Amino acid sequence: MAEEVVDVLALEYAERRLIVVQRDEEVLVQRRRLGAPPGLDEGVATAAGRALKKSDALLSLVLTNPAVAAAGVAVAAGAAVTAGAVMAWKRSSARSPVSGILPMRMSEIGGLQLPLGHPQFDTVYVGHPARPNVYYPLADFHRRTFEHKFSEALRLVTGLGATTIKVSAVQGWGREFSTDLRVGLPTGDGGSAKAASNSSRKPEFLYSAELAGSAKPVVPADLVWFPHEDAWQEIARQRIEHGLRSFEMRVTYQDDYSVTAELVANVVNAKFKLGGKFERQQSTVWAINGKFAR
Repeated sequence: MAEEVVDVLALEYAERRLIVVQRDEEVLVQRRRLGAPPGLDEGVATAAGRALKKSDALLSLVLTNPAVAAAGVAVAAGAAVTAGAVMAWKRSSARSPVSGILPMRMSEIGGLQLPLGHPQFDTVYVGHPARPNVYYPLADFHRRTFEHKFSEALRLVTGLGATTIKVSAVQGWGREFSTDLRVGLPTGDGGSAKAASNSSRKPEFLYSAELAGSAKPVVPADLVWFPHEDAWQEIARQRIEHGLRSFEMRVTYQDDYSVTAELVANVVNAKFKLGGKFERQQSTVWAINGKFAR
């Protein structure tokens, strides 16, 4: 029987949020062991899958009641369990010992975007909440996710024609955190940016930049946080429709996406890897202030 290939991007976020890449033989052993509901053997499932589709309601009964399956009531009733539905059950059941982590083979992650040097076997990765194909090692998830959101905010104000930008930490992560972000100062088309000295400013100040700006504001393409940020959308509307001259934008990061110390403990206890030192989520607010070109 051909082995099932899991299309991770076809799953709902809750199903694919956590993955671990393992060697093919390890994953296949897990799937074979967990591939059928308790009491429903492979022969019954295969035979049922070849039958005509009559009732998906019976599938729910069989898969949620081992006693019913073991007694063979499904077959006795003459109803069919579709092969696709059985495979869907197998897909959701083939989980690792840590609840919610989906084991994946190397051949199944070709469509995913991982950091350079990855994947690494037995390392747990967390899916980006707004970019389906992007995964980060569990240890770096919060840092990299906030970094991406902050970068998008800078792309937005730059696209809208910002000539000055000042960033300060209002709450949560601050200067020490910002020094490790993989985010350069925004430069814009034909613009030049210069960083102000952190040492000469009060603690919450992070940096400032000056740009040539543009009098023809645009919202950059492919923004993924923007559709979920009403305040960002209003700044863009006022700039494009009414010539907004100055702005203050907040970049907030207050959801832990269930990537917590408890999850880390479970992953470590299961002998999986984090991919580095875990950065715990902090409720963070950064303010981006500036002016737009006239």
